[in-house]
Amino acid sequence: MKVLIICGSPRKGNSETLCNRMKDLLEEKGTGTEIILLRERNIQRCRGCVEFCNKNLKCCHDDDMASIMQKMVEADGYVFVLPNYFAMPPGLFKDFIDKCSIFYTAETDLSAKRAAVISVGTDKPFIEENVRNVSRNFCETLKIKVVATGAFVSRSELKGNYNDIFENNPDLVDELEKIAGKLHKSLKYAGGEMVTC
Repeated sequence: MKVLIICGSPRKGNSETLCNRMKDLLEEKGTGTEIILLRERNIQRCRGCVEFCNKNLKCCHDDDMASIMQKMVEADGYVFVLPNYFAMPPGLFKDFIDKCSIFYTAETDLSAKRAAVISVGTDKPFIEENVRNVSRNFCETLKIKVVATGAFVSRSELKGNYNDIFENNPDLVDELEKIAGKLHKSLKYAGGEMVTC
């Protein structure tokens, strides 16, 4: 089994810290992982040139999205980790979502894929709404089944201390363990209803 852990934060911080911990937890369960830091990739904004992409079923940009999308096709599941920006993903992750429209246009079958969606920020209700938005609007549109979610509060000013999020959330490791367990179990046995943390 292979899981792509996709980090949608434009900087090194809480989201990347959670990606690294999820990687460790999943690999302890025997699940192969790869972390993709979108901030380190060349992802051009969608220009809405549907005359090209609808006809050619690929983007007109020569950027890193084609290789990321190929990895998504080959993977069994995903962990999407992103900060909360006004109850929405940051622009970097939204660019990623927009470029994934090729999957929809090409009718790529992602229905066997399983995902966990995790968001962090400073306001719990808005973080939870961000998770719901990504789960419903992105994953469900592409028929990716979301089997676990998490919404965690942390400070944005880390000052280089990337353990802040764990210090501020004493139950965080246990919650991430539950998310990893649900995703691993779903990938292993397939199916099951959406479960939220």
